[in-house]
Amino acid sequence: MRVLDSFAAAYRTRKTLDLLKELHWPPRGLGLGTPLNSALASAQGRACFSRAFWWYIVAGVSTAGAMVVLDRFLFVGVSRQRIQALGALSPLTRLEIILYSAVAEEIVYRLGISTLVAWILARLLSRLGSPGKTIAIWIGIVAAAILFGLAHAANLPNVPHPFLRAVVLNGVAGLVLGWLYWYRGLESAIVAHLTADAAIYLGLASLHCRIRVPLA
Repeated sequence: MRVLDSFAAAYRTRKTLDLLKELHWPPRGLGLGTPLNSALASAQGRACFSRAFWWYIVAGVSTAGAMVVLDRFLFVGVSRQRIQALGALSPLTRLEIILYSAVAEEIVYRLGISTLVAWILARLLSRLGSPGKTIAIWIGIVAAAILFGLAHAANLPNVPHPFLRAVVLNGVAGLVLGWLYWYRGLESAIVAHLTADAAIYLGLASLHCRIRVPLA
């Protein structure tokens, strides 16, 4: 059943991307020159992606580390509850979650929401020229980051200030991923997202499960 669910999720993701291509998404005028803002859709983009690939991994690991540190100092380390729960899952299950969330969430929040917000605002601010487009892009990044954070509040609903915690911690990740999406392409955001999740879901969760000591 789990294998069938994985195939179904992959199929839905593929159909979503096909639909966005048919809609010629992202819209023109935002400076995103390739279908789906793909870093691999042009020779120049592929070369840039290849050169910076390891930096995207570093960005993902650093983002995960920043989230853990912020949680420790701002929210007394309650994320250890989530990490404990992850450690109880099989490595294969965690890997499936990592792969699916990294792709699906970047499609929804960056390619979808962030781009849509920026496109609408860019049209409203078109009289400002280039500064207006920059403002629109950053509002799109922030808006998607906030929604991205709120969507993760359900991971730990019973801790103090669950929504604030989710917006702050996952919002930080959303800002990093948003910048990567807009200025380095969709795949760069996916790689960083996947790496950040792997650092937490596979690295920290496995370590915490093995040594049995709290992270806070």
